This record gives sequence, structure tokens and C-alpha cells, in this order.
Amino acid sequence: MGKFWSFAAGAVMVAAICGGCYEYPKPPSATLGDSYTQRERDKAEDMFKGIKSLTLADAQRIAIQNNPNYISASQSIDAARFRYYQSLGAYSPTLTASFGLGQSNTWQIDRDAGFIAGTNQRERDSNYSTSTSLRANLLIFDGLAREFNVLASKRGVKYYEALEADACRVLMRTVATAYNTVLEAIENQRIAREDRKFQESSLKDTRYKFEAGAVPLSDVLNFEILANNAEVNMIAADYQYEVALYALAALMGFPQGQLPRDLDFPCDFKNNFGELPSVDIYLDAALANRPDLKAYRESLEISKYQLYQVYSSYSPTVTGYMDFTYNTSYSRPHKGNDTHNDYPSFSYGINAEWTIFNGLIRYNKMREYQANVAIADYAVAQNWLSVVAEVRAAYANYIKSVKMTRLYEKTRDLSAKQRDLVDDEYRAGNAELTRLNEAQRDLVEAETNLAASYISIQNAKAQLDEVVGVNTAA
Repeated sequence: MGKFWSFAAGAVMVAAICGGCYEYPKPPSATLGDSYTQRERDKAEDMFKGIKSLTLADAQRIAIQNNPNYISASQSIDAARFRYYQSLGAYSPTLTASFGLGQSNTWQIDRDAGFIAGTNQRERDSNYSTSTSLRANLLIFDGLAREFNVLASKRGVKYYEALEADACRVLMRTVATAYNTVLEAIENQRIAREDRKFQESSLKDTRYKFEAGAVPLSDVLNFEILANNAEVNMIAADYQYEVALYALAALMGFPQGQLPRDLDFPCDFKNNFGELPSVDIYLDAALANRPDLKAYRESLEISKYQLYQVYSSYSPTVTGYMDFTYNTSYSRPHKGNDTHNDYPSFSYGINAEWTIFNGLIRYNKMREYQANVAIADYAVAQNWLSVVAEVRAAYANYIKSVKMTRLYEKTRDLSAKQRDLVDDEYRAGNAELTRLNEAQRDLVEAETNLAASYISIQNAKAQLDEVVGVNTAA
């Protein structure tokens, strides 16, 4: 009995130790609390320490390390890997230990004695018993169902690896889009400042002219209104910049929720574009690298192995067993001597079972899984077509963005030249105020369109990298 209890205690201890052996990177401590101002601070609060200029690649790398959604997707790989290890356990024998302890009491009533004496005399026999057993089972053959389950589980690991890579692919574009929104906001801030500077300069000159009696008061009021409008545009651009920083900080997993104010963003994107090679190169790269397409292909293989498992149900199942039992009994009769007996036993053998007919359940299940294979097969085909369409659309979007940007650059240069000419003519008294307003408005619009066009190229590049399956932060 002492050996059994030692074995049971050891098994419980092993289970307890194994139950806490999985480790994973903890999310920021602040996210576990219910207060922002009193949040617990950890190293995540210092992720921008020492960084003065944040590039897109830096932002994407930090997001990979800290974005909760992406890290959660990466944990799915470990879960799938443990399921694979579980499937390997089917080749191991199963050991089961059991122990039972019981007592039974039996009373004998002498009715005659109770009637004569006026009381019932009850005599009790007590019996105590224990049952200790150790059983081992081993699956010898099941029609290769175990083998196909192992193969399916192994493919499951690759499936979740592909999903993790796909989550990274999507995250790269999401971060790039948020980063580019920050750059666009910076450009809009610059345009609004330059517009305000022009309107204030014009207002100053016009006031001098008004005081000299050269222009009416309406001209002064005109530039005051336009200067206020420029100020409103600056406030809107500042808001756009602030919100863009919030969105980027959330994607990067920054607990403070706002990027440092002294952080710079390189603005070298205005010349960072050019011609692309043939679209066929991008198509080949996408079909070879897209992780979501790989995931669909792995899903197809998993469906096939699951179908093969169903085929195994038509095979007999052979198992081996071995039993060791040690029973004891102890009796204390109300008359006679106590007795103590031991009953050890040992048995082993092989069992074979074969389901011959079960109402066509196996047959219809087989057809169900055959249909699942067909579903997965067509899902791969649909995803293949979607990848081709996405690559062509992203390729065309980039080319369109480059062409439009080059035209916007010309329009901006022409608008700037036109505004300067009209401004000189107005100051000389040879142009109407409305014409100057139109020229300045056209310049601001041209600058704004050009800034948006530059960002469209960057977003088109991010889109092209995403549809091809390029990890720009690798």
C-alpha cells in the first residue's frame, strides 16, 4: 500500500509541475489595471527611450514585438504544436491506477430471544476490503487512424504558422498606413502654416495701403478672414496629427497611448518612388509567398488526412491489455475469529473489435469528409484568384499614384508661379483681390493634393508589399 500511495503522489506532483510550465511574454502591466493615471509601469513604457527619429521600419519592428493581436496569433502556433504532441501520445500505452476502500456491516436479529427477554438482540458482522489495481492498455492497430491524426496535427502547426505570418503581413500594412497618416498630417500642418504666413503678410501690407487710402477696408477684412481660415486649417491639421499619433501608438502597443512629442518622422518620402518591374514578377512572388494562400493549402491537406482517418473506421481495432490487481478482505464476525485474506491477480491479453455495420454512419461520414475536401480545394482556388486580383489591383494603384503625383507636382509648381505673379500684380495695383484669393486658394489646393498624392504612393507601396507577402520589418 505504501508503494501505491507514493506512486499516486508522484503522479499528482508531475501533473502539477507540468501544468505551470508554459511561459509567454506578458502584456504590459498597465493593461491589467482599471486606471490610466495610476497604472503600473514596466519596461513597455520605455520602448521609445533613445529613439529620436522613428522610421517606418522601426515602427513595424516595434509593433511586431508589442502588438497584442499579433502576439496572440503567435501563441496559436504553440497551441497547435501541443496538439501535435498530444497526437503522438496515441502511440504510448495508457497506465491507469485505481484504489478502493470499503466497509460493509451485517446484522443478525434473534427474534425469539428478543421476545422472551423483551428486547431485540442485534449481532453485527463487519467486513473491510481494499482493491488496488494497475491497468495498462496499448492500441496496436486502428487502421492507421493514429498516423493520419499525427499528420493532420503536424499540418495544423504549419497552418497556424502561416496564419501568424499572415497576421504579420496585415499588421505591416496597417502600421504603414497609420505611419503615413502621420506624415500626411505633418504635410498638412506645413501647408496651413505657409497659408497663414502668406495671409498675415498680405494683411500687413494691405493695412499699410488702407491707412494710405490706397485700398478699401474690405480688402483688409478679406485678408483677416483668410488668415482666420488658415488658423482653422492649422487647428484641423494639428488634430489630424494628434489622432494619427494615437492610432500609431495603439498599433505599436505603447501603454501611454500617445507617442512622444519630441519624436521626429523622416520626410524623405517625396522622392522615394519610381518605375516597377513587370507585374508577372509580383504575381509569381505573391503566389509563392502569400501566407494566407499557404494556410489554405495546409487546410486542404488537413482535410485530406481527416478523410483518411474516416477510411480507418472500416478497419478492425486491436488493443493489448495487462491488469494487475491486489484485493484484500478483513472480517470481524460477532462470533468466531477474525479473518484476513489477500487476492493478488495478474492478467493480460489482446482484444480485437470490428464494426461490421452501423446503419451507414461510416459511409455518410466518409462522404461528409469528402465534401469537406472539395470545399477546401475550392477555397484554395478562390484564394489563388483573389491573390492574383489583389496583386494586379495593387500594381495598378501604384502606377496610377505615381502618374497622378507627377501631374500634381507640375500643377503645384504652376500654381506657385501663378500665385506669385498675381501677388506681384495685386501689390502693383494691376490685379483684383478676388484673383489673388483664387490664386492662393489654387496653390493651397495643389499643395494639399500633392501631399495626399505622395502619401497615396506610400500607401500603394505598403499595399503592394502586403499583397506580395513581403515582411518589410524582417
